[in-house]
Amino acid sequence: MSRDVLLFTVSFKGVLLEGLEVAFIVVTFGSNQHNVPLAVIAVVAAVIMVVAAGAIAHAPLSRVPANALNYAVGVMLTSFGIFWGAEGAGASWPGQDAAIPAIIALVLTSSIGLAAVLRRKHARMTAVAVAIDA
Repeated sequence: MSRDVLLFTVSFKGVLLEGLEVAFIVVTFGSNQHNVPLAVIAVVAAVIMVVAAGAIAHAPLSRVPANALNYAVGVMLTSFGIFWGAEGAGASWPGQDAAIPAIIALVLTSSIGLAAVLRRKHARMTAVAVAIDA
């Protein structure tokens, strides 16, 4: 099995499982509201919108360096994780959902700052190692 086929299969299964999970959650919410047909229509509409967005965004996103894309996704996941984790623990955010952009900004600036510190530390350690070897 070639590497591309393996990567496609793993990615497809991950997306399919996550999509099915979301569909089950939406249909369950629809069942709780006694309106399953509306929930099913919402799931189908969401699938169509996600497929369309993926088709439209594929070409521009394929030009974005993978590290930059992974970094952006990491910042977003961390920010939403902080927001939802705190809400799950009972905290209430000032401005409610409007706090999310502030959390994203905090995570982004913190990660950029920490990366700069680590870069400088790595440069100093490399310089020391070169000096010792010389």
